[in-house]
Formats: sequence, structure tokens, C-alpha cells
Amino acid sequence: MAHLDIDTAQNVHLEYEVASVGDRLLAFFIDLIILCGWSFGVGYIADEIGWYGTTTNLVLHGFPWTFYHLLCEQFMDGQSLGKRVRKIKVVRRDGREAGLGAYLLRWVLRPIDSFYGVGVVVLLVNGKGQRLGDLAAGTTVVSLRERVRLDQTLLMDVALDHVVRYPRAIELTDGQARFMKDVLRNTKGQDRPRILAELADKLRTKLALDHQLSDEALIEALLQDYIHLTGR
Repeated sequence: MAHLDIDTAQNVHLEYEVASVGDRLLAFFIDLIILCGWSFGVGYIADEIGWYGTTTNLVLHGFPWTFYHLLCEQFMDGQSLGKRVRKIKVVRRDGREAGLGAYLLRWVLRPIDSFYGVGVVVLLVNGKGQRLGDLAAGTTVVSLRERVRLDQTLLMDVALDHVVRYPRAIELTDGQARFMKDVLRNTKGQDRPRILAELADKLRTKLALDHQLSDEALIEALLQDYIHLTGR
């Protein structure tokens, strides 16, 4: 399985598993089934109420087929419904969230990728989870599946009788928790105190936390609380 290795601006090394071709194809077919189901439903209703062949009927058929992927990726954080089912998503090559410009490029080039399976061929040859649209947009598709539980990869164990100190830790996402874990594990040397301080300050601001704990202790406490609250 291919991996996407990223060194962030904070000198933290992150590794993402690139979504497999199989997962992407399954996501594609799930989206196709959804669109076909929509067209069948609209066609049936239009026939019943006498709209069949009208402009309204054509728009109701054509709009989703044309804009489904673009709108889903923009408003569902890089996922279509099929991608969400398969737990994969579009991200930038540097690991950050893709934006509208990237989604537009992927959407514009989708017909070319679909032509005689060009996109699948490029995916297989590229080896980095990128079809033509991804190459142009600087994106790839990664897997969101966790191969191990978060509490099995942290620097500390979470006791069964753990007492939550920061209930708002539940507002964190899995991605943010993984990033916090990577910062604790992978930052070293003279930059470590500065990086921990920057991350802790952002967490204090985001969650409106107190300053009673040190930066490292705060990050560890939030991770423990998050794992306990989410049952990871």
C-alpha cells in the first residue's frame, strides 16, 4: 500500500495511506448508484405529474450528474457520499485541506479521466493516488481508516477510570488528535519547546482552556480526555 509522506512547516513528519484503486472504484460505483437512483426517482415522478421531457425535468436530471462531485467535495470536506462510505477523502499533496480551486480542477478534468479508463491507468502508473485531475490540482486521495486504535499509538495509556479534566476535548477531530500525537512523538531538539507552545496556544484558544498545565502536559491531557470521551 502506497503512503504519502509529509514534513509540515512545524517539522512534524506525517504519513498518510493513499487510498487504493479498489476503494476509489467502489466509491465511484456507490456515487453512480446514487445518481442513477436519483434519475430513476425524478423520471418516475416527472412521468406521473406530466413533466417528462420538460425543461424542469431535464434540469432535475442533468444538474446532479454535472455538479454532484464538485458540490460534494466542496461542502463535504473533500468527500462524495461514496468516498464517505469508503472512508477516503481528497487532500492536498502537502496534507492540508483542498480548496475550491483544487476541486474545480479535478471536476473539469473528470470527463478526461473517465474516457476509456484513463484515470485508472494514470492511478496505476502514478503510484501516488493521483489521476490527471489530481496531478493538475496538486491533490491525492487518502484513506481515513485507522489501522490501530489511537490509544495504542500514544505515548501514554489511558486508564479505565480516567477522570476527564477538559470535557471540550470531545470537540477535537481524529485528524487533530493524530496531529497532536505526532507532535508529541516526532518533534525533537531545540525546536520542540516552541512547537509545543504554538500547538498548546492554539488548543487553549480553540477550546477556551486554562493555563494551569505546561504545554506538553496540556496536549497529553487533551489526548487522554479525547480517547476516553470517544472510546478510541
